[in-house]
Amino acid sequence: MRISCEGNLVTVINVFETKPEQQQELIDQWIRFVESIKEEPGLIGTTLHRSTDGTRVINYAQWRSKEDFESFVKKYHEQMEARRPLAQRVDPHLYEVVYLFERRGS
Repeated sequence: MRISCEGNLVTVINVFETKPEQQQELIDQWIRFVESIKEEPGLIGTTLHRSTDGTRVINYAQWRSKEDFESFVKKYHEQMEARRPLAQRVDPHLYEVVYLFERRGS
């Protein structure tokens, strides 16, 4: 996946706060979930990031449109909620990429 500010892509950044001893389990569950939905219409790509202190997992995903993302949420709401017990707090928001610096050729 390449971050892009071209086009009208929608970016979802979802911050999961978790306990350090549950961080890897949350990551493993999220990976299995993504593997099961990776052909979902409108999904461009997704990445997971883990904090080094074990307290957060960040999901960064790009969608073709807000409508594609909303359709996905309606369809998979229950499966996403099943991961909540591993997260003390979940904070998803939609964003637009407005600036991108990318070093070319190192």
